[in-house]
Amino acid sequence: MVVSIRDSQGAGDESAHAALGGGVAVAIPLRARSRADSRASGDFGVSAPLHRAVEIAQYFGGCGLTTMAAGMPEQESPSPGGASQLASFGEELRREREIRGISLKEISDATKISKRFLDALERNDHRTLPAPVFTRGFVREYARYVGLNAEDMVNRYNFAAATDDRIEKPPQIERYASSLPRDITPRPQPKRGIPHARVNRNAIALVVIALALAGVAWWAVQHRLAEHDVVADNTPVTTATTAKPAVAVPRPVATTPPVDDSKLRLEVQATDNSWISLKADGKSVYNDEMARGDRRGFEATASFRFETIGNAAGVTLRLNGVEVPQLGKEGKVLHGVTFNRESLDRLRAGEPKERP
Repeated sequence: MVVSIRDSQGAGDESAHAALGGGVAVAIPLRARSRADSRASGDFGVSAPLHRAVEIAQYFGGCGLTTMAAGMPEQESPSPGGASQLASFGEELRREREIRGISLKEISDATKISKRFLDALERNDHRTLPAPVFTRGFVREYARYVGLNAEDMVNRYNFAAATDDRIEKPPQIERYASSLPRDITPRPQPKRGIPHARVNRNAIALVVIALALAGVAWWAVQHRLAEHDVVADNTPVTTATTAKPAVAVPRPVATTPPVDDSKLRLEVQATDNSWISLKADGKSVYNDEMARGDRRGFEATASFRFETIGNAAGVTLRLNGVEVPQLGKEGKVLHGVTFNRESLDRLRAGEPKERP
């Protein structure tokens, strides 16, 4: 900014230029002073530049701060964090569902996922949702039903949840954090070891002891061999007699107690966290999350039906004492798994071993 100072007559007999940022020229009119004024003030023309400098300062006193404030850049608003990314993820699920005209009840009936969890997933209500491993299964089933790429939506959920402190981090995030470079500057360590003279003495002592033990062992072996030869020479020859064959005594055959199959008994043990929804003879007997280490037993007359198993690899099943093979991989959600008396017969036909 270039400032030009002129008197009130516009004569321009005196001028001063001050360079400020902006490149804008501003003319500041100054009051003309007569010689009489100068003589009255007693400066006789000597203090005129001083008075003009004062007027310049007064002029900029009213507008300088405003000009400086106008030239300062505005601060950028903080970018949204992981919570907003997660919120947009839930909104996108709801938008895709509404575009296709699908209701939450329709998805719940088809996937056997509680409508309460589907609604919480769209509203990003993490207090209502179960553990993240089950939530990822819900996202996968939701995406498949509405026609989206299931794995892509699960990856986007993991990315959005990774920056949200309310969500448990998947193992991939923990491995990435552990692989970050760290300060590995070696610290000076004091020298350790055994003095050279002491090492020599110890080595000599060990060699002497080893030689002594070897000599004793060699003498003992030779002495035992000599005794064995003497005993063999003095042993009388005996006539071999044929021994009568022993008569085998029959042993009682152990009988297996009959198995009571009047009822079907199902034992469910959780090796990892898993959501379980189970019906016995058509009636719901369990609909909750089983934590790792939980064990439950159920009875039925005709059949059992798992409406939902949230983590196929997280449960171990035994039907009337017969172990059921693993139903699926970790994180896989199963629906409509049924066990009846035919299932029991097939399991017994191919059962390798039962637990005691």
